[in-house]
Amino acid sequence: MTAEQKRIFVVEDEVLIAFEMADALEDLGFEVVGPSTHLASALDMAQEMDIDVACLDVNLGKGKTSEPIAKLLAERGIPYVFITAYDADQIPFVDSTDKVLQKPVSIENLRKVLLAASEAS
Repeated sequence: MTAEQKRIFVVEDEVLIAFEMADALEDLGFEVVGPSTHLASALDMAQEMDIDVACLDVNLGKGKTSEPIAKLLAERGIPYVFITAYDADQIPFVDSTDKVLQKPVSIENLRKVLLAASEAS
């Protein structure tokens, strides 16, 4: 499958980064859902939207994380990739089967991981 056929849900609390990531993914041919910069809106979108794969910032500010979003997506059978400045072993809710990319991430690496995650589901 190609990027053009994939709907990518972007969750990132830094507005500038969120829109830069969305623009870069759209330039690669993905259809971007969001981006969502707040936990509450991200949960609503994760529940209601047609999504092929999600790109989740781990830390959403003010002590909030993307853990509940990941759980909801997993219940729906939607794969996701965590993006973070932390090492995977520093995040208590990340397990060995989760895909984790460390910031800063290249858009090409993100593209490869998102396509692989969506095809593995």
